[in-house]
Formats: sequence, structure tokens, C-alpha cells
Amino acid sequence: MPFPIQTLERARVFAPQACVWMVACSVLVFQPGGLFRFTWMKVVWLLAAVGVGALVQAGGRMPQGIRRALWATAILVAISAAFSAGPLASFLGRWPRYEGALVIALYIALFALGAKVLGGPGRTRNWAIFRTALTPAVVIVSVISACEAAGLRPLGGAADLRPGATLGNATDQGIIGVLAAAVLALPALRGRDWPARIGLAAAALTTVLSGSRAAILGLAAVVLVLVAAAIRTPRRTRAAAAGGAALVVLGVAAVAIPVARERLFSADTVNGRWLLWDESLKLIAQHPWTGVGPNGFVDAITGFHTLEWAVRVGATFPPDSPHSWLLQAAAVGGLPLLLAAALLAFLILRSARAGIRAAEPGADRDNLTGALAAVVAYGLMLLTAFTSPAATPLAAFICGGLVSTSRAAVPQVRPRAIVVPAVRKTFPAGAVASGLLVAVGLGIAVPAAIAEWPMAEGVAAVAAGDLTTAESQFQRAYSLRPWDSDTALLAAQAFTGPAADGDPIAANHAIEWARIALDHTPGSSEAGLALAIGYINSGSLQEGKDTLDHIIERSPFDSAAYLQRGVANFGLGNVQDSLADLAASAERAPASAEPWTILARIYDRLGDPEAAAQARARADALNGR
Repeated sequence: MPFPIQTLERARVFAPQACVWMVACSVLVFQPGGLFRFTWMKVVWLLAAVGVGALVQAGGRMPQGIRRALWATAILVAISAAFSAGPLASFLGRWPRYEGALVIALYIALFALGAKVLGGPGRTRNWAIFRTALTPAVVIVSVISACEAAGLRPLGGAADLRPGATLGNATDQGIIGVLAAAVLALPALRGRDWPARIGLAAAALTTVLSGSRAAILGLAAVVLVLVAAAIRTPRRTRAAAAGGAALVVLGVAAVAIPVARERLFSADTVNGRWLLWDESLKLIAQHPWTGVGPNGFVDAITGFHTLEWAVRVGATFPPDSPHSWLLQAAAVGGLPLLLAAALLAFLILRSARAGIRAAEPGADRDNLTGALAAVVAYGLMLLTAFTSPAATPLAAFICGGLVSTSRAAVPQVRPRAIVVPAVRKTFPAGAVASGLLVAVGLGIAVPAAIAEWPMAEGVAAVAAGDLTTAESQFQRAYSLRPWDSDTALLAAQAFTGPAADGDPIAANHAIEWARIALDHTPGSSEAGLALAIGYINSGSLQEGKDTLDHIIERSPFDSAAYLQRGVANFGLGNVQDSLADLAASAERAPASAEPWTILARIYDRLGDPEAAAQARARADALNGR
């Protein structure tokens, strides 16, 4: 079968270039019109890149110690998922990052792909192609970032939320800028590579415009690593001066650009981060050996929130990660996974050091030095951030290239008498195995991505008051990813709005979807709250109160739970309990007018106009009237 063989060989010639371009351009991939546009379409795209990578002939590979550490890490993550409160949801992943088995396996596959493509005999050429691909990608991101910094929303999204270009998150946007800057810096500064210089400027601009303190720190770390690498060269004085100037320019830009300055000098997120870390340590202390499993943090941490957390941060955006890779590892898999992650980091740095020392001065050493700067900066940025399908794949790919050991293809000599079937040459075993794995992944990821469109349509239909269309769209989305508990949770939360306004049909829909979510994740306070709101507004007050009792027992500083229980208690005739619950809700959410508005209505019904007027005045003051 000469045609398949020729086609395969031709594909193998272009496969490394295609892989490099696909990974670099993954930062631009998003899903227009989806509810959450920045996860599943990137996963689909990157799975395709891994599939193309299966065609790449023998190149570099990961060192044996790192491979073993990765296997140990994967096994520990699987064990922690099995011992978690919701094993299936933990294993498959949860909204919005879906870092379950598929996405974690994708990270590892991209690590291996980076080692294969950016190592071996063709490493110099492939690194050059990678820079060529990364330059236009980061330029496009920088243009979108500049538009968003000016108040525009070229990709859509709410005007009051912090944007993140095509990454969906401002910190991820900054991380991409830092990674690109590290890879492009030395070729841009040492030669007359004008495209690389343009890409470097765009990467630095993207980083600063993100307003992320972690990203700005990461860019400073890139400068320091590159300067440290130049200390042993004859141009060390010039390199030190250039590095100092770069840090000064970075500092001036961070202060001069309004969006960066506002974030840089804001203490709110810093205070919230310290509180989250303290609570995360307490969670880890209660689960020291197996953690709470991947994707279990968002439910488990609610029991460790304090009154200070409720007052300063609130429950609008519940954290699904400790925002630190060390605490994230310990929370997911306990101390064993933390040790495995620390060992993996040590092995990566040791391998990088050996590889840079062994590399010939010139392009090879510059490639590895830039990759080391990217990996070190990424590790530092993750001390206050979290992994995600937006930024981690690019970091994993670069890290694979950093630690790769060269593996030249060895010619195989076969006796002439032995006839090898053409099918073996046409379909190599490794390519077939990788293709099967990619096919399984796409079988999950493609429907999951498609589901984002009916999810968005369902939410829009609820807002428009068309509950029939909304239910139909949510059912369609759930049929595309029935394994995802958060598809049901998001549907339940969408219906709680009209349910709270007194729509019994919306209340019944909220109950149905919340029950589905709780079947998968019984410890979800969010699903429990949606269920309680559905019960209360469908007339099942006692069931609503009982549900809220369980939530408050697990999460004693959840202001929304107290507010809803105050409503339920008043309907049940428990007036004093109702007043106490609403006072507790106001204490836990001092910036919210809702508890005072409800208190004013209750005092009106109790015939106490003076107390009603005081509560109404407090609500008006909080609403800025």
C-alpha cells in the first residue's frame, strides 16, 4: 500500500511544525457564544495537537526520573479522587477549569510532546519555529489586552468584570505574556530578529496590561534569570546593566498604566489571599494524607471560611483552588502529593541545569536558558495563582523542551529474508496508541464544548423570562455532558433568579436541577442553596429550611444561607428565628442591602413602622440612594 506509506511519511515531515504552531496558537483559541468560552475549545484544539504529535518521529524524551515522578504524581491524584467526597466528579473534573483525568492527562501529554518536538536532532529548528509561531499569537493577545484596558470589550463579556483577552482570566493573560517574553528575549536582544523583538514588546505589554501582580513578578524573575545566566559570559557588565534597565522600565510601566497601577496598589485581593491560605492550611490539616481530591476544594473550603472571609471577600465567586501550587497539591492529595510535586519540581530544575551546562554556546543554550526563565517564572507565579487549561499547556510544552534528552533515531537493520507487513510501517504502534487516546479525549471534549452554546442560550432565555426555552436548552446541554454535575448546578442557579421573584415554575426547575447536581456532589453548598430557594418559592418551606440547616451546619458563615433561612422561618411563623437569621446575614454581608430590604418588609407586616423605616433607610444607604 504505497499511498498510505507516502502520505504518512509526508505527514511526519510536517508534523513537528504543525505541533509547534498549534500549541503556540492555542492561546488564541476560544469559543464565541459559549457560556464559558475559554476551556473546552482550548482542550479540543490541544488534543488535536497531541494527535498530530503522534506522527512525529523519534526526537527527544523526558528523563527517566521525571517520567517516574509524573507517574507517581498521577497515581496519587487518582487515589485522592477515589477517597474524595464525590469520586466521579473529582475524577472527571468540574467547572470552570475541569481539571479531571482528561485535562491532567492533557497536561502530561503536552509535557511529553514538548520533550519530543523541542528536543532531539531537530531541536534548534523547532525552537525557531516555536518562536515564529508565538510572536503573532502574543501580538494578537496584546492588541486585545490594550483594547480591554481602554474599556472596550472586543470579545464581549460583562463590562464590570476583569477581562483576560483570549485566556478568560487576567492572571492567565499575564502568565502567557511572561512565558512568551522568556522564550523570545535572548533571540530578540542578541540578534537582529525584528519579529522576535516585536513579540517581546507585545509580551511585556500583555503582562503589564493584565494588572496581575504575579505576572509582573514573573516578568521580573525572567529578567533576573537571564541576567544570572549572562554573569559567566564576557558581556556580564552589559547584561547586568540591561537587566537593571529592564526592571526599571517594568516598574515605571506598572505604575504609569492605570489598570496595572490600580491592581498593584490594591490590598483587597492580597488580604483575601492571606485569608484563603490560612483556611487552606486548616483544611489540609484535617485531610493530611489523601486531601479532598481534585475539584473537591470548592465544596470543602466552605466549612473553613471565617466571619472575616465573609465580610472581606464574600461568597459571590467561591474559590476552587487555594491560589498557590504548593497548597493546591496538598489540598488535592495531601502531604504525599505535595512531596511528589516538590520532587518533580526539583528534578525539573536539576535536569534543566545539566542540560544548559551540556549545551553548546549559541542557539541551543539560549533556547534552554529562555525555557528555564519561563519555567522558573511560572513556578513563582503559581505561588499566588492556579493551574488552568489556558496557561498550563504552554508552560508544560516549554518545560518538556527544557528537560528533554536527545534521542537520535537509530537505523534498524533487518535481514532481507524477513518481510515486514506494510501495515506496521503505515500505522506505528505508538501513533496508534496516541491516536486512540486522543480519540477518547475528543469524544468527551467535543460534546462538552458544544454544550457551552445551549448553556449560554439557556441562561439568556431565563433572563428574558422564556423558561420553556431555557429548560429545553439546559436539557440539551446536559445530554451532551451528562457526567458534569456543574451543568446541572449552573442550570439550577439560573432558575433561582426568577424563582426568588415568585415564579413557581422556575422554582420547580431549580429543584430538579439542584437535585441532579447534589447526586454528583452531595457536599455542594451552591447546589444546596439553589435547592432551598426552589423549595421555599414552591411552597415547601420546611424542606427549604431543613436544607438550609444542613448548609449552615457545614458553612456557618454563608450569608446567603442565613438570608434564605430567614425567609423560610418567617413563612413558617418562626418570627424571632427569622429576625435572628436576617441579622446574621447582614453581619456576614455588611455591604449587601438585601437583608435590610427583607427586614423592612417583615417589620411592615409585623406592624412596626419605626423598625421598618430604620431597616429601609439602611438598605437605601447601602444602595447609594
